[in-house]
Amino acid sequence: MSNITEKLLKLVNSKKTVFTTGDLMLFWNIENKNSLWVNISRALKGKYLETIRRGLYKLAGVEIDKFELAGKLKKRSYISFETVLAKNGIINQWYGEYFSASDRKSKIENKYGKFDYRELSEKILNNRLGIINQGDYFIASAERAICDYFCKVGFQQLDDLEGVDKEKLIKISKIYHNKRLEKDILKLTKLL
Repeated sequence: MSNITEKLLKLVNSKKTVFTTGDLMLFWNIENKNSLWVNISRALKGKYLETIRRGLYKLAGVEIDKFELAGKLKKRSYISFETVLAKNGIINQWYGEYFSASDRKSKIENKYGKFDYRELSEKILNNRLGIINQGDYFIASAERAICDYFCKVGFQQLDDLEGVDKEKLIKISKIYHNKRLEKDILKLTKLL
């Protein structure tokens, strides 16, 4: 088995769909950056890897996990807002974008989709209450996504609140230190 084949098998077996240069360094056990760039260049020329953007790659012919990509496009972010609400059936409308909470507002559009990062304060971002580690990315629980959404847009009617935990919702709302949000969440819990 050739050296490049062994390296590509490690990537395939990892079950990841998006790789940073740091990921490639670890999977391929390469410490020297020049050697890393030579290996990446060979994989790109052989059309085994494709560039998503500088420092971010995917295996050729492999479907990307959009949530994983959203987490890799912007460090210090987690998937939330309408994306999580739609995923959990809390709202019935899909916006065609992947919404995440981050330390800075940003919009990234590429051939894989539209990725919208909404700014939340450091204090909120650093509080992991209601954030689920999926290994390759972080995602808000339904309750955290509702609080994030209400924090940014105010009270909204939601389509289906079945499965939303009232106690968690109230507990998470307190981390924002926002009286309007806490009132909105209390108003929502009366509908549960």
